[in-house]
Amino acid sequence: MGKYIIYLLCVLIAKTVLHCSAPTAQQSTSASKAISLPDSLFEYFESTADLSPEKYVSNPDSFLNSLSLTPQSFEQQEMYAYGLIFMAYGLREYGDHYNAIRYYEKVLNFIQSKNLKDINTHVYVIKPLAALYTLIDDNQKAINLLEQTLDKIPVDQYRQRVGFANNLANAYLYNQDLTKAKKLIEETLKKPTESLSRALLYNTLSTVYQEENDADNSTKYNTLALQEFAKNKLYGDTLIWYASALGQYGEIHHDYASGRQALQLLNNHFPDTQHRTKARLQLTLANILFHKNDVPRAKRTYQQVVDALSSTVGDEYTLDYTYTQALVGLARCFGQENEVDSTLHYFQWAIENDFRTQQLITSKRNQINNNIWNRAIIEEMSALIERVLIQEPTKQDIVETLLWCIELSKGRLLINEINRSEKWDHGDLSLKNAIRTIRHLHQKISQTTDQNQREALQQQVNQLMIDFQLSERYFETYNYSPDKASFFTHLNEPNKSYYSYFIHKDKTITVIDRSNDRYTYHKITDTTFTTFVQQFKDTYFGASPNSYNRDPLHYREQSHRIISALLPDLHTADGNICLSLDGQLYGLPFDALYEKGFLVNIYNFAYLNSFILYDLLQAPTANQTDITLLYRASFPKPLPDLKFVHEEVDNIGKHFKSEQIGPKNQNDSTIVQQFAGSHIIHIAAHTILDGDDNPIIYLQQPISTKQLRFYHIYSPMVFLSACNTGSGISLPSEGMESIQRVFLGKGVPSVISTYWFANDEAMLRLTSLFYQQLYESRKPVEALAQAKRVFLNEASIEHQNPWYWANINYSGINNEIGLRKNTNLSLYMGIGIVILLLILTGIYIHSRSNRSTVKKDEKSDHEAY
Repeated sequence: MGKYIIYLLCVLIAKTVLHCSAPTAQQSTSASKAISLPDSLFEYFESTADLSPEKYVSNPDSFLNSLSLTPQSFEQQEMYAYGLIFMAYGLREYGDHYNAIRYYEKVLNFIQSKNLKDINTHVYVIKPLAALYTLIDDNQKAINLLEQTLDKIPVDQYRQRVGFANNLANAYLYNQDLTKAKKLIEETLKKPTESLSRALLYNTLSTVYQEENDADNSTKYNTLALQEFAKNKLYGDTLIWYASALGQYGEIHHDYASGRQALQLLNNHFPDTQHRTKARLQLTLANILFHKNDVPRAKRTYQQVVDALSSTVGDEYTLDYTYTQALVGLARCFGQENEVDSTLHYFQWAIENDFRTQQLITSKRNQINNNIWNRAIIEEMSALIERVLIQEPTKQDIVETLLWCIELSKGRLLINEINRSEKWDHGDLSLKNAIRTIRHLHQKISQTTDQNQREALQQQVNQLMIDFQLSERYFETYNYSPDKASFFTHLNEPNKSYYSYFIHKDKTITVIDRSNDRYTYHKITDTTFTTFVQQFKDTYFGASPNSYNRDPLHYREQSHRIISALLPDLHTADGNICLSLDGQLYGLPFDALYEKGFLVNIYNFAYLNSFILYDLLQAPTANQTDITLLYRASFPKPLPDLKFVHEEVDNIGKHFKSEQIGPKNQNDSTIVQQFAGSHIIHIAAHTILDGDDNPIIYLQQPISTKQLRFYHIYSPMVFLSACNTGSGISLPSEGMESIQRVFLGKGVPSVISTYWFANDEAMLRLTSLFYQQLYESRKPVEALAQAKRVFLNEASIEHQNPWYWANINYSGINNEIGLRKNTNLSLYMGIGIVILLLILTGIYIHSRSNRSTVKKDEKSDHEAY
């Protein structure tokens, strides 16, 4: 770091010397009029950003905006870029990772847009930026950036490569790619490496082995690291590395003294900076004390972490996992002291902070990993609440707190996708061009069967995604913050009941329901129940309706068991039931369960990944909405043709204002245009589940879920009239990786999809009934339920089997949608015009006939004379 500061100071001094050189009188006058003042302003910005971070760390945007800088000349652009680098570095040293990332991304985009080649972007931007991505757990983003950079550094530049290799190994480590991390470090150590660099690599390798629970090798490489540090005079960054190795020693051996020594070292040498590094060491000390059962000292030390990071940011929430872990530590300490209220307070605070921090992550894998970590916190919290509720079963505030935290733990990746999609919709032209390019590449991947070509195309996508994630500037636009009061306002709407589910690691299930203005906690303790539910789904809702036909009574008995467990207090529930699902409960058609009749006869069911989505999937009332019908009926073998598709499309078009778009017109520009419109999208085609996490809609060209993510979609509702559009691979706390989920992730407030293979005849009738009912009720949840009731009343005994009608289900917020009837006005006008022409023609013929008769009579009279 010392060399970094010296280099930038040299640049600043060099620029100052150049600008202080006395020009000729004519040049001086000209410069004074044109650029003298702006240049001095840029010099001030660069110098202040470097030497006076106290002027901007509390509010960097205000400082930058107050200068109104618009660099024009090359010199101004360089000064502006270095100023941004200094600001990013200052924010990083002060401990504001969130804003540091924003400013590193800002300067990287600026350097690339202005093609400023003289700035060493690799060292001064990409390296610290990737390290920051790792600190916020967006590891895949860091990996992509570092791998790309390492490929550009010549293999013989060992000194430059070693730092990037260590950072990449850390990114692999935190991404749980432990084999890759070890391999990279071992290969790097084989090359000529300086002593301090070896120390750094040894300590990273120690951490990898610690993650693998290999205590011997973790100790071995931590010792090697400390030995290498002992050979050198330490200053700047090397002191920070040494302190990290000391802290690692303390963590391995639960040795408080070495951890304390590391913290004291940083306090002595970096009294006004390295706040986050110090906080992480304090967290290590607190964990050591808690492990030794010294709860009072552990609690004080955890509180010091919270106070230190709170003072840095000045907010109740600090977007940092060290902060979240300290809050969890405090919750555990208060739990040890049986302080229930304080324990729950800190657990809730930790989960709220973790939610906000996780929303900064853009990579799917890291989102899922963090979901798993967060579920562990919910496990601890719910265990405590269960003990409390045994003593006080009606304690509403505790049940509400648990419900709030459970719902915050669900659908986080989906919420992230909704927020990002909204930002993409308002992005600049370059961002939209990048979205179009990525979408086209995914389209090519879906169309080709050549594995080599698919891999080459995927590499292009990966490369573009690195640039895209930087250019989207998500950190600069992210502002979503869920509110507990608003959350419960949504759940207090009249005539609705709510059920939330959380499946624990031991397969027990927490159920919280709201009905009659009360929240009630239930626990399913039968650890075989989730297996039973999965077997029930596989048996009755698989490839065939035969299981139900063979023994309807057995189906009803099993339904009763599921209802008793998953829908307690159903007799007090309102007609509209909203379900927040988890795990194996996805894909279970609740309305097909049987209790003195199918539940759909009494209740309307809606599904959501998390009740938090009520706060995000806001949609104005859609009045007089048209329907876009995207369909395909004929397919290449071995796919069967869909013989009812044409009838389905014609039937909808006959009754409602719609546009029918068949295969011949389904080019990308047409689909882009239709998705971007404010009308209902109805898709009738095959769906292909290709074995990975990328289901495909098979229109004229296959559209994968990866491709769908890069469309702008503004529809108030999407109806997926195809098989398995709600099915896919299960994601922890996220539901199914399905086509339905992608449309929700694009912010579509209502999605109708299918859980299993659709019967053509039943689908035809249900879609027709649904749109008729939607026209009447304007509410899709009620419309779908009523359509099923009408279907059941009309159906034969065979088609009352739920396999035929229960696969269609609704997800969303039940936004109001008005349809436009197709009045066939143009047809009637055409018929009217034809009739009018016929009448006029008849009158004309009759008139000519009369005139002819008169003339004949006149001629006869004349001849008579």
